[in-house]
Amino acid sequence: MIGKSEIIFNEMSNIVGDGRARNDMFERRVYSHDLGSFPKLFDMMFNFKPDCIVKPESSDEISKIVKFASKERVAIIPRGGASWGMSGAIPIEGGIILDMTHMSNVLEIDGDNLIVTTEGGITWKDLYEKVEAKGYMIGSYPSSAPSATVAGWINTGGIGTGSYKYGGAGDNIRALEVVLPNGNIVNTGSKYTLQSGSGYDLNQIFVGAEGTLGVITKATLRIFPKDEFRPLSYLFPDLKTLSKAVQGLTRSDATPLNISFADNNHFGFLRELGHGDAPDGSMLNIALEGPEELIDYEEGVLDRITKGAKKESVELSMHEWDERSYELRAKRLGPSAILGEAFVPTTRMDEAIDHIYTLIKKMKLKAAITGMVPDRNSVVFMPYYLTDERKLIKSMVSLGFMGKLAGIGFKDGGRPSGLGLFFAYNLKKLHGGVAYGTMHDLKSSLDPCDIMNPGKLTEGQTRFGFPLPGAVLPLGMSVMKLVKGILPKDK
Repeated sequence: MIGKSEIIFNEMSNIVGDGRARNDMFERRVYSHDLGSFPKLFDMMFNFKPDCIVKPESSDEISKIVKFASKERVAIIPRGGASWGMSGAIPIEGGIILDMTHMSNVLEIDGDNLIVTTEGGITWKDLYEKVEAKGYMIGSYPSSAPSATVAGWINTGGIGTGSYKYGGAGDNIRALEVVLPNGNIVNTGSKYTLQSGSGYDLNQIFVGAEGTLGVITKATLRIFPKDEFRPLSYLFPDLKTLSKAVQGLTRSDATPLNISFADNNHFGFLRELGHGDAPDGSMLNIALEGPEELIDYEEGVLDRITKGAKKESVELSMHEWDERSYELRAKRLGPSAILGEAFVPTTRMDEAIDHIYTLIKKMKLKAAITGMVPDRNSVVFMPYYLTDERKLIKSMVSLGFMGKLAGIGFKDGGRPSGLGLFFAYNLKKLHGGVAYGTMHDLKSSLDPCDIMNPGKLTEGQTRFGFPLPGAVLPLGMSVMKLVKGILPKDK
C-alpha cells in the first residue's frame, strides 16, 4: 500500500518534475530543523519531518501545489534560508516544505522610480550586490543577509542593518505577490506609490505573519541613491556606560544608518579564538550615510555625545562593519551558539542590561550581549550563549534562557522578538485578547483548513491531536532555568 509521503511525492513530481521534488530520508531530516535547536523531548510531541521537499520555480507551480494541499489538507511550510532560530520554518505535522531558494531572480531594477522587483527566495546579500552594481542601495536588510531571503525576513517582520534610518522589513515594501491558502495569487500593492488612502493595506498583513497566511513569491521594494558612507566605533569600559551614549544619541538630531553594540564578553570570546587585536571593553558601532557635509556634522555630534570613550581607528571601524553579519563568530569556540532577542524602550536600557546579566549569572552560562538600536525609542538585545548539544541535559535546560529573555522584554516595557513554534504562547500577551481573537479570525478566514505553516504564531496541535497548552512552555522554561542553575558552571 502506498503511504502518505509517497502519494504527496508523486503529486509534487507531477507538478515540478522529479529533480525538484525529494522525499529521501536524509533530506527530510535536514529540513526538520532550522538555525536554532530544540529539546529532543519535542520529537515525541510533533512530527518535524516533512513528507516531501519541493523546490518550485514559479508562482504558478506554487499555486498548483497549494491547491493540492488545500484539497488534501496537507500542511505547507514556506522556507527560505532558515536562518531564524525560532522554529518558524519547520513542520509540526509533516507536510510539504516549499524550499523557495530556487526563486531567486531579480526581475527589475527601476532607477527612475527607485524600486527593485525580485523573487522572494533571493538572499539579501545577493539582492544588495545586484542593486549596488546599478549605483543604488537597499535601505535596510537583516543582519543574517548572507543567508536570509527577502520573503523570509518579511515573514518575520524583522529589523536589521539600516533600520534606524530606513525602517524594518515592512517599511520599504511597495507591493507583494502572494499565493493564498486556496491557491489564488494576489498582488497586494501599488508598484510605484505609497499605499496611503482607502482600502486595507494588504502589504502589511503579510509582514510578520511567519508564513501563516500565504507564500510570498515576489516583492517590489524601495531603493535609494548610493551616497557617501563612514563607519565609526567607540570603546567604552562596560555596557552600562555605553548605554548612556545610546540614550544621548537617540535624542540628538543625528540619524545614522545603523547603530549596534557588543559587550566585553563578546570580544573576550574573540580573543579566545586568537583575535589578539579584539578590543577590551564594550563597543558602540555606528554607520553614517549621506552627503559628506552631513556625515561630517553627524560625526561631530557623535564625538561630543561619546566624550570620554576611545574612538577607534578607521581600520577597526571598517572591520566591525564588515563583520556585521557574523554575530555568532564565537560559535567556533564550541559546537553551538544560541541567539535570543528582546526589545525594550531606550529609556529602560540600563534595567534590561542588569536583568540579562543577572539571568546569565543565575544560569551559569558562557554568554555575551550584542544588540542594535532600530529606532529612537527601541533597543533590541541579542544575547547569545555557547552550548554543547552533545551534553543533552545541560544543552536542553539552557534553552530556558530563551523563555526568560522574553520575560525580561515584557518586564522592562518591551516585548520578545518573534514567536515561531515555541513562543506562540506570547501572542495573546503581546496584543491582548481582542486583537488575538481578531488574528485568529483572519487566519481562519484566509486558511480555513489551517494548512499554511500550522502551529506558528498560534499554538499548534501535537501528534496526539490536542493543542499544546499555552501554560506548558513558560512553566517548562522556568523549570529549565532552575535546573541549569543547579548544574556546574559552563566552561
